[in-house]
Amino acid sequence: MNQKGKGISLNHVYDLRKNFTVLGLTGKTGTGCSEVANQLTHGFNDGTEFENPLKIFQRFQRKSIHNAFRKHRIVYNYAKENYKPFVEIKYKHVITLFLLEQRLTKLFDFLNSSELRRNFESCGLLSSDFSDVITSFQPLLDDFERFSKIFKDVDIANIRTNGKWQKLYKLFFNGPFQEFSDKIHENLGKNSFVTQNAALNYHRLMQILCDNLRKSGNPYDIYSSNPEKIFTIVEHINILIKSHRNVLERTQIVINSLKNPLELMFFKQRYTAFYGIAVNREYEDISNEIIGKFTTSDEQSVKNILDEEYEGGKNKEFYKQKISECLQLADIHISYLTKEEAYEKNNKLFEWKTEDSHDNKPKSDVKGKHINTSPYFSWKDQLLKYVTLIDHPGIVSPSPEERCMQLAYTAKHNSGCISRHVGAAITDEEYSIKAIGWNNTPAGQVPCSLRNATDLTDPNPLRDTIAFTNYERGVDNNQSKEYEAFKSILNENFDTKVKQNSHLLKGRNVCFCFRSLKNSMSEGKNQVHTRSLHAEENAFLQLTKYGGAGIRNGILFSTASPCELCSKKAYQLGIMIIYYIDPYPGISKSHILSSGENPIEIRLFNGAIGSTYHQLYQIIMPYKDELALLLDHNIKDMASKLQDQLKRKDDENARLKAKIEELEAKSKTK
Repeated sequence: MNQKGKGISLNHVYDLRKNFTVLGLTGKTGTGCSEVANQLTHGFNDGTEFENPLKIFQRFQRKSIHNAFRKHRIVYNYAKENYKPFVEIKYKHVITLFLLEQRLTKLFDFLNSSELRRNFESCGLLSSDFSDVITSFQPLLDDFERFSKIFKDVDIANIRTNGKWQKLYKLFFNGPFQEFSDKIHENLGKNSFVTQNAALNYHRLMQILCDNLRKSGNPYDIYSSNPEKIFTIVEHINILIKSHRNVLERTQIVINSLKNPLELMFFKQRYTAFYGIAVNREYEDISNEIIGKFTTSDEQSVKNILDEEYEGGKNKEFYKQKISECLQLADIHISYLTKEEAYEKNNKLFEWKTEDSHDNKPKSDVKGKHINTSPYFSWKDQLLKYVTLIDHPGIVSPSPEERCMQLAYTAKHNSGCISRHVGAAITDEEYSIKAIGWNNTPAGQVPCSLRNATDLTDPNPLRDTIAFTNYERGVDNNQSKEYEAFKSILNENFDTKVKQNSHLLKGRNVCFCFRSLKNSMSEGKNQVHTRSLHAEENAFLQLTKYGGAGIRNGILFSTASPCELCSKKAYQLGIMIIYYIDPYPGISKSHILSSGENPIEIRLFNGAIGSTYHQLYQIIMPYKDELALLLDHNIKDMASKLQDQLKRKDDENARLKAKIEELEAKSKTK
């Protein structure tokens, strides 16, 4: 039997991270948020869900093993001992709590309301038949009343003073409530609507209920609006988290899922241990998933609802879902690849030939182009990495892709565009940075974010009119009908409106998007009128402007994904791979990037960016010191050992000298 050593446990150093973490999932419908949440609630389990690193090593057969797989081994071995299950808070269960605050008849009235029917029809949905709703809910009436009574007694609005944390915890986390809530939503999904569009109509109903709560604080109120109610749902989620933390020491929560950017910011500003995780998926895979989920022939209705979910509402509709912005705010990105898909891609990348490979087709002719490209990992293995890094920062170093995307992500904050910030970085095959760009006006022109519209509308002589173009100032065309139309729109939106709402501005700069004003006059969504260069375009031009080397076989990193114009430039310059985060609307991939003799490989980025990049990779103490404490060893170099020996001899000589002096003193006194 081995005797226990004298190593020092470091659990107390990492306890804060181990005992409190909140993950907020976000992503488009069909990307896999529910699967990720489910895996988090399972923990490491028996490990079969994840790729065994030693089996990966066997596939290389004497070839050099990519270091990414060695990192995976470190993560895998750590997770096997430390990865504990998370507790899931499903967004729909939180919505059920709001339903419990009012009588069930309110829900029935809402489902049969003309307002709801008009909302459905505006999305292109067919009229729905709600006649079976009351019948389907009959078996749930008693449970509804029972849970409603318990929840009202908790009085969640005053829980900080009444202290009923344990009662709330028992209701939501430790009882039959969630099973009851599932039945509520199952009935709404199956019985409330015509069969053909059941899943789609349920999806739309949930969007409306959530929009109403963020807009008015009432799930059934479509018309009222109160900006202070925007956090209605997430404030309930926050109290649920606190109830869990109040009862149990270990609180590791996953929220499934957040689709409004202000809700994501709510948690980012409250918890340093909060991480927004975006689950991304190739567009073709999402389409297949949605077709399977929404069994409907009405494809346009599906598109209308999902486009609104992704793009968000217009103007004052900040309470609606907006996945595009959530993806930009996310701290960690997971690329949804199955284990089989990752294996197939790596098989082509490394030309594995093993007993578990039954693919007799010739390997893709990559001509050595991908020799430095990081391998693919399944979404489960990606998740394992980031859960481990949250638990133990710096246990592995960033991937080359993370390092380069972090630069692009940092660069985007230089953008002077008031619509969208995008960053880009270009590297050679070795991931050496060659250029960085962000969307902004050409050098020497004033970015939109630094201009003040009142300098054009206010006759005050102390104005910065030089910041505006000749077109905007009416130089040489001040009598034209086109300029008069432009001036009229400018005055309507940035003269009258500014005066009416000056009390709300509180010192904010009043700038405007020229493209939006110009397109509002006649030309719809013409992208030509944007004043800014695209981030990728700007990076390409830096190479030319400053005489940089060519970037043939190079790599482009973009916090969006290149439009058709930038895609053509990337193709012409010989870019080999493009890593992107958020798909930009367009047909770039199918029309340009995948065509011709030199198609560009498109890869969804996975990794940590922003401040989380530093949080996850900043080590708490040097790993050498950590191991020394754990193993109770003190390895010294030979010079240090000799110095220690010399010091011990010096100490012994000093002791003997003192003893001699003491004896001599005693002999003199005798």
